[in-house]
Amino acid sequence: MSTARAVNTVRQFGVHVLQIYWERRSYRTAIALGTVTSLISFVQFLLMGKFLQDGNTFAGIQGYGGNIISFLMSGSVFTGFVAVSLGAFSNHLQMEQRTGTLESVVMMPVPLPRVMLYSGVVGLLGTSLGSVVMFGVFGAIFDIPISVNLLATIAVLALLVVTLGSFGLAGCGVLLITKRGDPVRWGITTLTTLLSGVMYPISILPGWLQSVAWALPTTQALDGIRKSLLVDADLAQVAPSLLHMAIWSAVMLPVGLITFSTGMSRARKAGSIGEY
Repeated sequence: MSTARAVNTVRQFGVHVLQIYWERRSYRTAIALGTVTSLISFVQFLLMGKFLQDGNTFAGIQGYGGNIISFLMSGSVFTGFVAVSLGAFSNHLQMEQRTGTLESVVMMPVPLPRVMLYSGVVGLLGTSLGSVVMFGVFGAIFDIPISVNLLATIAVLALLVVTLGSFGLAGCGVLLITKRGDPVRWGITTLTTLLSGVMYPISILPGWLQSVAWALPTTQALDGIRKSLLVDADLAQVAPSLLHMAIWSAVMLPVGLITFSTGMSRARKAGSIGEY
């Protein structure tokens, strides 16, 4: 009897595994992105190890005050703003998909992008408050030297939110078609953590890869945020970062709107808006 139960349990487990496999197999984009993410994470930690192996002087962070704790903490705060800016739209969209209310929301008199924007603003306020608390608490505990230029910091963050929000809107258009797996959001998040200097300065990267890194809006934004937060850089000093992000915003905002509109139109024609 016990053997029969064991066999039955194994069979049930096998059926459950197959169910998960066939369910996830239909979301090939999500599977592919998840696999590549694992490889990227491995490379990221290798680069972090190289940075720490270079010694205790940390020449690559001297332009930000030279304090390793403030360097890493500002990177951590930055990733929070990247996450909320990129995910403001898609998180709300996926929540409506999971609860089966997306079709109803689309039919509301308030446009869906505006509803998603409201959700994003709430997330942005929470992230801002959390960042202030983090810097205040850990700055006091570890005696971290912080010299903030508030106006420059706000200007950089504002352009960061607009730029990445545009990418996030484009990702929503893709998500309306793929249902799971947002390659736009995944791509920006991966490039940010790997190349934008979140955990290590980009000076440890090969020369050609440094050029690629500096072309990214997130690299420029993080450079401007660290300078304005840690060494009191004013608007003139972060102007190159602001100009770089302004160009990205001017390009990506219409791209994001068009991509979202296209994704919504295709989902409506296919009758798949409410599918998840």
